[in-house]
Amino acid sequence: MKKTLAVLLALLAATGSIFASGDKDAGSQGSGVTTIKYAFWGNPDSIGVERTIIDEFEKKNPNIKVEPVVSAYNDYHTKLMTMISGGMAPDVMRIDSYFFQDFCNLGAVASLKPFIEKSGFDTSIYSKAAIEEATIKGEIHALPWGTAPIYLALNLDTFKKAGIALPSYDWTVDDFIRIVKQFGGVKTGVYGYANQMASNNPFYGFIWAYGANLLTEDRKGYALDSPEGCQALQMIADLYQQGFLPKDMISTPAAETISRWFTSGTLAMMIVSAQEILAIQKVEGINFEVYPFPGGKTVKNTTTVKSNEIAISAASKQKDAAWKFLSFLRGNEGERLYSAARRIPPSLNNDPELWGLYLDATKSPRDIKKATDAINAKYGHTLQLRSGYSEIDANTVPVFQRILSGNVSAEKGLKDFRAKVEEILARNNK
Repeated sequence: MKKTLAVLLALLAATGSIFASGDKDAGSQGSGVTTIKYAFWGNPDSIGVERTIIDEFEKKNPNIKVEPVVSAYNDYHTKLMTMISGGMAPDVMRIDSYFFQDFCNLGAVASLKPFIEKSGFDTSIYSKAAIEEATIKGEIHALPWGTAPIYLALNLDTFKKAGIALPSYDWTVDDFIRIVKQFGGVKTGVYGYANQMASNNPFYGFIWAYGANLLTEDRKGYALDSPEGCQALQMIADLYQQGFLPKDMISTPAAETISRWFTSGTLAMMIVSAQEILAIQKVEGINFEVYPFPGGKTVKNTTTVKSNEIAISAASKQKDAAWKFLSFLRGNEGERLYSAARRIPPSLNNDPELWGLYLDATKSPRDIKKATDAINAKYGHTLQLRSGYSEIDANTVPVFQRILSGNVSAEKGLKDFRAKVEEILARNNK
């Protein structure tokens, strides 16, 4: 899907496509009712809480009808771009933040500044990181959806059985290395840490802790082959090659496999999303907590925080109605419905009851709100999202696999990767 979308984006960028024409069938039905289209990914046969939210909105706004446009995630963004380029843009559309700047750069997304100013909508209900991802050239172009940290989950019973003290939220990479080695790995059959290899996201906490990043500060150049970047990746590679990380980790095991290691007590720490926490909670007797990622000597904000975005199409002829729906969807009423349905984790800071709706408060992790608040306030870090980011992300996976396996050193692997990243950046810097 990412490759197909990248080709389509490149083609549209080359032709200078600007999406100015809307869906000819959208708009007033002649009975005082305005119809808007809302595009999102999901199960087309069962849209779940989205239907509930639409129904609730329509009850309170009988003059607006919302027509859902839904497809599975793997094909969603390609289909969305095809709709937009064909003059059939939905009025409101969910966009993965990996691709958000691509859509904005092509002129497909409307600025929300005039709607926010006119309505007095309070954007401070979202975290700073969430608003940062939704802001393009100083103006908010979307409202965040599904904002959440990528937590580090700790199996408390595995720590207790090994006699290893739990870290504080201010722990460092040095603490992490010490703890991982204390578990013994291949010598004891209990491993300190593992992560999936399907994306580079699990590695960013370590990269940031060492003071490195994927791209330069302006996001126009490659920077991961810095001495600090090489040191971060080599640290993980050394732990893997010395037997402190599971051998099977490098073969991109499914999330369910790593979760099984974690819940069985053979893995002490793993990367988890808020959605994965729901699945772990179902394991009888599991006792775990979520933590920020370890920091560096001077860098504390090393925990990835990522959103998705919900925007209004630049081509929409019903922007006022679209804004009314969007502000309901991403305001307190919509958020409560999402949380109660356990569709997305709570991301508004003005409703303390949301976590109680989303998770079973009688089960672990009991301190998830505390950890999330700490991450949002002190430990959170956004990705360097920009046009072409998803393509770079996909290409890092085999590079990181080769480094961890010992086929190439971190220094050589990351320096050899420069040419590929620069080619992608050059193609997308126009």
